Amino acid sequence: MKKALRFSVIVCVVSWIFAAIMYWSGGIHNTTDNPMAYSLFATAYMFFPLICAIAIQLINKEKLGGTGLLKFKIRWSWLIAWLLPVVIVAATIIVNSLFDGCELKFHMPKIPGMENLSPEDMAKISAMQNPKVVIITTLVSGLFAGITINAIAAFGEEYGWRNYLVNALRGKNFWLACLFIGILWGIWHFPIILMGHNYPEHNVAGIFMMIAMCLVMTPIELYLVLKAKSVYPAAIFHGTINALAGATMLFISGGSDLINGLAGLAGIITMAIIVLIFFVYDKFVSEENIMSKRIEETLTD
Repeated sequence: MKKALRFSVIVCVVSWIFAAIMYWSGGIHNTTDNPMAYSLFATAYMFFPLICAIAIQLINKEKLGGTGLLKFKIRWSWLIAWLLPVVIVAATIIVNSLFDGCELKFHMPKIPGMENLSPEDMAKISAMQNPKVVIITTLVSGLFAGITINAIAAFGEEYGWRNYLVNALRGKNFWLACLFIGILWGIWHFPIILMGHNYPEHNVAGIFMMIAMCLVMTPIELYLVLKAKSVYPAAIFHGTINALAGATMLFISGGSDLINGLAGLAGIITMAIIVLIFFVYDKFVSEENIMSKRIEETLTD
């Protein structure tokens, strides 16, 4: 546990100092003033768990692959990790529509400066905004990004959360490890949440929502990691979730950022249901019973 606590303090302090520097010296105060600069900052922020974990491993003269979770061996859980976000997004849209003040209604995505276009150009864009075209394009591009560039960015986080920390907590049971990792993962986000990431209308309350979201996502990711004995399914799942998250906003009218989408209450409820399904499967169908064991028992099976 000391190893996990030490990493937690280091990764938070280093990451938060970087965020403070970008805020005070880099002029990155929120997500909207300079979206490109913020996007670069947020992407760089994702790599600090990896940087801190590798730094600690090098200082302690540990093998970078010593966790055993960096083996690149493709298993069925990789495919589940890639496709499950599609199910979660679809289910989140349905759950979202059940809240008071929310309506299931497709919205054509708005293009900045569209009002200044000629009638001919407007007609072309309108043709491209056919609901079927938008949905298929969003799905295909999201799945592609999720397993490529987004997975690489997500690996920056997952090397720390679902590789280094899982090894540091290998003596703990599945649920205790999930609780520790989930809370740390959520708290670590707090500087970018204050900048308006995910919850631009409720950035303070958003900190607690992010912790809740990370708590329900962690059992899903950790289960996939332990099932495959590899960190890569977590990176694929995380990357694909990030790539498809905006799709929920195409179908919901009304509500607020605390309710809508994957980061809102609708997404948290949906992922909690997925965790319950995983639990039932692991308890009554699977012979591995990953959720009932200590981490090291699963890794050594």
